[in-house]
Amino acid sequence: MKTKVQQYVEGVGGIRLWGFSPSEDLSNMVDGSKDDVLNILSMMPGDICSFLMTIARRHTKKTQQINYYIVERQPEALARYILLLSIFFDDDLGPRECTEIFLEIYGNNMLRKQTSAFLHSKVEELIKFLTNGEGKLAEFVDITQMKFKERDAIEKVFKTWYENIECNMEEWREKRLRSYYEDRFDYRKNLIDWDYSMNVKDWAEIIHSKLFLWWRQEGIAYEIRDSKYPQPNRTMASYAEGKEKGHSKLKRGYWGDIVQSPYWSIGVHADEQSLYKKRSFQHTKTCQHVAEYNIYSLLFELSAKKRYKMPQEDSEIHGRSFWSGLSHRDVEKVEEEGEIESLQDDRMDTLSTGRAPESGTKRVPQGIKLVLLQGESLEFMRGKKKYAELFHLVFLSNLCLQMLKEPLPELLHER
Repeated sequence: MKTKVQQYVEGVGGIRLWGFSPSEDLSNMVDGSKDDVLNILSMMPGDICSFLMTIARRHTKKTQQINYYIVERQPEALARYILLLSIFFDDDLGPRECTEIFLEIYGNNMLRKQTSAFLHSKVEELIKFLTNGEGKLAEFVDITQMKFKERDAIEKVFKTWYENIECNMEEWREKRLRSYYEDRFDYRKNLIDWDYSMNVKDWAEIIHSKLFLWWRQEGIAYEIRDSKYPQPNRTMASYAEGKEKGHSKLKRGYWGDIVQSPYWSIGVHADEQSLYKKRSFQHTKTCQHVAEYNIYSLLFELSAKKRYKMPQEDSEIHGRSFWSGLSHRDVEKVEEEGEIESLQDDRMDTLSTGRAPESGTKRVPQGIKLVLLQGESLEFMRGKKKYAELFHLVFLSNLCLQMLKEPLPELLHER
């Protein structure tokens, strides 16, 4: 019988696919830096959303340049960062479609057919960026500080995302669940309900119990209308070290989180208070509404250079999602239209002033650079002049608490 700690460590997995705390604009945590350059280091966050929030709110900062360093242990995590950035800055995706695809790939173990095809089509673009420095990401993402073998490892990860590559995500996840619950597997629904009541509800009541149960059992965190999800999310597959017949071996499978959920990073906290309204002591919105609002509002802020204000009519939506068809919109009209949406309703220019769309609306703010690095710890920075007293702020995930020692002090900028 495993101890609670052993069970929890096994449940959260060996690779972080999302953060376990709300995303933040990290530049706000630096008290009035007088320097023209702000350097931020994020160690193994498992999540790109804090970076997106930081750049979307770049227009509110006086600092001339923000250099944002992210260090991850696994190439799969870095590959997902690059993919999610590519989706976020894709000019061919309107704000609604971009939000849906982003959340689907971010948090769902299974994908719609069209999303899987979209992911397949993205692979070549990502490889060109990685190998030749082509595309929009090359304007602000710096991978030159990684070794060639580290970049090759990321390229290999990209190539496993093709649709013809075998990926038994449902089988892999079921094996993880059986290992986690052991002989209580058949009673997992009751155990999940207990976990929600004792460990989730008091901290984040906005996470609906049914959504939490559905994610725990099926791996679907964000439902896109009433779609089916027949395709695996290959971006969540990774390799882990293990032993087979006494020999060390790398085994491919799903080694991510099956306990916490993808809601904590972007589905719990938002600056729009109407999302937390209650009626009869029950929330009228769910964590999916909060996540949709957060991604949509970041797209708006990136385009319009001002905070997004949710329309009053949207506060009366009572479906599972803002776009579920169960809101103030005419349901019969939605059924007639089917999946076909007016392109005018989902253009980037509708996020700002309604003017004619301009090319490259999703422009990267000036003075932003993201530096991706791979490493097991901070040791690779020790003794290097370019990192000495460089960082104004260091963010450590719960994987990195043992790094609160040398060489961390020598990396911190003097105040």
